[in-house]
Amino acid sequence: MPNVSYAGYHRGERPLPNSTPEGQEESSPVFDVRAYGATADGHTDDTAAFNSAIEAAGAAGGGTVRIPAGDYALDGVVWVQHSRVLLSGEGQENTRLHFRRPLEHCYRTSRSGEWSWAGGLIWFLPQAVRHGLEEQDWAWGSNEGWRGNAILSAAAAAPRGASRVRVENPGDFSVGDHVLLVVDNIADHSLLRHLCGDLPESSYDWQTGASSLHRQPNYSALRWPVQIAQTGAETVTLAQPLRFDLRPEWNPRFLTLGPRIEESGLEDVTLHMPVVDPQPHNQDLGYNGPHFQAALNCWARRVTVENSDNAFGLTSTKGVTLQETTVRGRAHHHSYICREQSHDNLVRTFAIESPTTKLPKGSLTHGLNVEGYSSGNAWADGEMVGTFDSHRRIPFDNVRTDIRITNRGVVGGAKKAGPHWGARFCHWNIEVRNNRSYALRLEEHAPYSAMVGIRGTDKISQQEPEFRGILHSATEALDSQVLPRNLYEAQLRLRLRS
Repeated sequence: MPNVSYAGYHRGERPLPNSTPEGQEESSPVFDVRAYGATADGHTDDTAAFNSAIEAAGAAGGGTVRIPAGDYALDGVVWVQHSRVLLSGEGQENTRLHFRRPLEHCYRTSRSGEWSWAGGLIWFLPQAVRHGLEEQDWAWGSNEGWRGNAILSAAAAAPRGASRVRVENPGDFSVGDHVLLVVDNIADHSLLRHLCGDLPESSYDWQTGASSLHRQPNYSALRWPVQIAQTGAETVTLAQPLRFDLRPEWNPRFLTLGPRIEESGLEDVTLHMPVVDPQPHNQDLGYNGPHFQAALNCWARRVTVENSDNAFGLTSTKGVTLQETTVRGRAHHHSYICREQSHDNLVRTFAIESPTTKLPKGSLTHGLNVEGYSSGNAWADGEMVGTFDSHRRIPFDNVRTDIRITNRGVVGGAKKAGPHWGARFCHWNIEVRNNRSYALRLEEHAPYSAMVGIRGTDKISQQEPEFRGILHSATEALDSQVLPRNLYEAQLRLRLRS
């Protein structure tokens, strides 16, 4: 079982900010979208008013963008390109944002179907990262998140689980800084095998089955943001233990984190999209909900997304919490996306309701997606229709716990993008309501993993196993609910001794 007690906003060590209107007015400036021209009449396009209010909050160093009760028509992207900006409505039933045009029509034409997995109509994205990607014509498969980095120091060898790392230039680090720890994916596949528990070379066809991980720049290195807790004469101490070894042959090094969005959020709103004819697989138009990209310690709370192609998205994020969120309405491609090296995020108290329409034949639906070296993420306390989608590119150290599921849909990912599952996946206390074990019972699919308390199934997942040989995975109490009920919460209580 991995330790996911570091998942979410500030590693779970702080509650989400108190965002009641009264508290925000006392502590930070408030920017009412009506003061910037929003009408909330349900007909007039209020996009410019929203973006003007957000830019004013960003120019002031942060603040609350207040969205009073009403129906707001929006024909463009709402950009949150600044830190410490909160978009705050007056309740999911009262503040409704009607997005009438998808990304394909209001932003730019997709080049390779990217609105099927990327981008949002409320898009938390640093301006510098946005401009850099636009200049590259949004080269998907490049580094989509942690960009503009400078070298801080080489790092010495250290084992997974260590917190103290020897560095060449400890004076270049400051306590509290977030930095980027990087190791290279070298040609011998040793890093990829390490993410799968150091399985033997013969366990998987790495040369063919993982070839795109060597071709695409985004996977040429594993990038893990982490905070500096302490500095010493020759070392730095990290705020959480390493999730992977630092080995000399992988050229371990610390970089600056680069541009990011911090301490920004979205609360107490419903995002509504029209009911439209669904598109073929990977041709979504981009009726997408909130998307966090290059984001650190941000959140969405009490947010409902209706009739989306893709509801909630995380791309290259760290410490983002999605809490009390709901996905409903027409059939959709992804409900929750966690991609491109997104680490230590938390989806907590969530619901994916049964869709009101069907996707066309040949289209694919997913549920809780994770992919692209993403690690340390937790999905906890959910009611869902969908599946546990792991979309290749070796996600590892992830937990799904205390979830009630009607198991429908499939996993995805390109065939040459490596295994669906790396090491240390844990499914803990899962109630399956339709007896389908697909993507849930992974004891013959995910190495060094644990399937515990998965009730309502009678066999392993139906996919053909990807690995050969012994996987060292375990099952326990498959017909019982086990204690603790919620593994993430229990690990957090244990670590904080609270």
